[in-house]
Amino acid sequence: MKKVKRPAMKPLKTMSALLASTLVITSLTPSLVVSAQEGQALEYSVITDAKTPRQLNVHVGDDAARDVNITYSTVENTAATIVSMHKAGDTKELYFEGTSYLGVGGKYIHEIKAQGLEPHTEYEYTVGDGFNTKSGRFITALEPGNTEEFSFVYLADTQVSNDINAKALGATLAEVDNMDPDFVYIAGDVTDSAANESQWEWLFNNSGAYPNGGENMFADTLLAVTQGNHDNNEMNQHINAPEEAGKIVYSFDYGCAKFVILNLEAARYSETARAEQEAYLRAQVAEAKENGQWTIVGFHKSLYTGASHIVDGDIIEARSFWGPIFAELDVDMVLQGHDHVYSRGFIDEYGNGGKYTANEDGSVSAHDNAPLYMVGGHAGGLKWYSKKNYTVSEGDPLALNYSFLDVNSTDTGSDVKKEQVITEFTMSDSKFVMNCYMFKYDTESDTITTEKYLYDTLTVTRDLDQTATTSLKGDEQIVLNNEDTITYYVTANHLNQVNAIQANVSYNSDVLELVEAKSALEHTIFTDVADENGVASVIVGLDTPLTTEAAVNVVSYTFKIKDTSVENITTNLLKSEVAVLVYDENGNLVEAKDVEPTQIVSEIVTKFYSYEGASDIDKDGKITLADLAIALTFYQSTEQSTYDINLDGIVDVLDYVIIASKVREN
Repeated sequence: MKKVKRPAMKPLKTMSALLASTLVITSLTPSLVVSAQEGQALEYSVITDAKTPRQLNVHVGDDAARDVNITYSTVENTAATIVSMHKAGDTKELYFEGTSYLGVGGKYIHEIKAQGLEPHTEYEYTVGDGFNTKSGRFITALEPGNTEEFSFVYLADTQVSNDINAKALGATLAEVDNMDPDFVYIAGDVTDSAANESQWEWLFNNSGAYPNGGENMFADTLLAVTQGNHDNNEMNQHINAPEEAGKIVYSFDYGCAKFVILNLEAARYSETARAEQEAYLRAQVAEAKENGQWTIVGFHKSLYTGASHIVDGDIIEARSFWGPIFAELDVDMVLQGHDHVYSRGFIDEYGNGGKYTANEDGSVSAHDNAPLYMVGGHAGGLKWYSKKNYTVSEGDPLALNYSFLDVNSTDTGSDVKKEQVITEFTMSDSKFVMNCYMFKYDTESDTITTEKYLYDTLTVTRDLDQTATTSLKGDEQIVLNNEDTITYYVTANHLNQVNAIQANVSYNSDVLELVEAKSALEHTIFTDVADENGVASVIVGLDTPLTTEAAVNVVSYTFKIKDTSVENITTNLLKSEVAVLVYDENGNLVEAKDVEPTQIVSEIVTKFYSYEGASDIDKDGKITLADLAIALTFYQSTEQSTYDINLDGIVDVLDYVIIASKVREN
């Protein structure tokens, strides 16, 4: 999925308009709402540059397919911290409120968790206080198991330290923005000194030919970072990464891949942290292997590199500990930073290289227990490291003379040419393609003196069980009125010359009424639908056989909600069959056979939620002042979810507004 062009900046709705839109607002700061009995007006912000959002970025959240962590700063505090977003091409707005505090760098930091979004969907968003705003866009991650192709850019050591190298970094980030990846991974050392607020300013804006390269890229691209030795574990509060096994230790699924981000800086100083991260890594890799995903580990200091930090004491210690573990777990790839060199090699537990098979098409197939280790050069710090002669200490799993590497940019003079590095990956279920690009930005003339060129490329393949699999997707929670509908999709992948598909879905007929079931595929010439006893069966025929590795929607089911008072509706994919056609060398059909997919059961539990039902607090079948009175006794409660009508985590004025509106309607 490619993102649309940057949307024009637009202000959020006024606070009074937001209050009127109570069905979609998550929450407003209570201090903004004055007692309606006194008839006082809402408090308004004044538009000032000091309240304009700066340093805006969007980091993967706890569930990368559905959650993001949005962070920005302002010079002065603002009355509210709100993000408004909508799916690209859609007008339905979603609102999320965040928190604000005075940061260690002297600015006000604003953090917003946007949760419950749709997987692999482009969102356009606007942050601010309703008057002082900034806009951007991002794409949520693919769900685990979705084998659709995606791309990401890997940057090492943006490490801006002054306005001079900030200009080079601006050029790098502007080019990344033009490349339009699904997300960007930064392998640590985001700035040269995390506590230096000026460096965070330069990260986003500079005085060179690409002054807003950082500002645009960070606002428009989903981000994942790790902590480097020049960072602190909160990124000076400017970037909000998940904390699943310690500060900036987290994982996220992106379709056919699982990324596990470790913090070797924390593990370097604490045996407890190291043990916790090891246990976390083992659990995440085991889950990924069970799901058939690529496993990609990221951290900062390079265990295997082509430059001068190769035998630093802490590197030797980390390599001796982590290298055998990565090999044992059969991790596919390790993305590193720190050494300001571009290098790569398949490396086994003993530090030896060359563990792959070269294929006729130029791709390679990695051998088991030999991860691909990469160092991503550097993106902006204007420091290039050279090789060093080294000896191997006892117990250090390291081969001599950099023989563990297949490519090392110091061999081609990267420390002399002094070029920026951008590495792009295109991932699919059966292979990934890595392209490393280099270019040179001259900070004195503020021009690109060496145009971007392809420095290195590598395609890595793996053998897969190509049996067709199916799944069911749809919303897990939705706020509905009785006239609304909900749609589920049956997806299938690894289809090979398929022209006939059957899908059966069971549903709760007391709550749902089937409105429509149809093919979601092109070239459909025949669709037969049967609906009986809560089972909707669809048979689809195509005039052109379908072959696809990636997951595609094959059938859609749209239901009308008959009764929103019933919650936790289970929808099961009971059966899905594909007819596989076998052709001879002349293209004549010689055989058609039914193949059962390996995954024949998929379940979604959808919670249908209505404000009508929730507002009837005493469950007497009508909504009166008694319901409002009960809810009023739990003002500001975060534990009494029964009275949290709009599901924002707290009982507050907006819940009372909803109940009051239902009192008037009834």
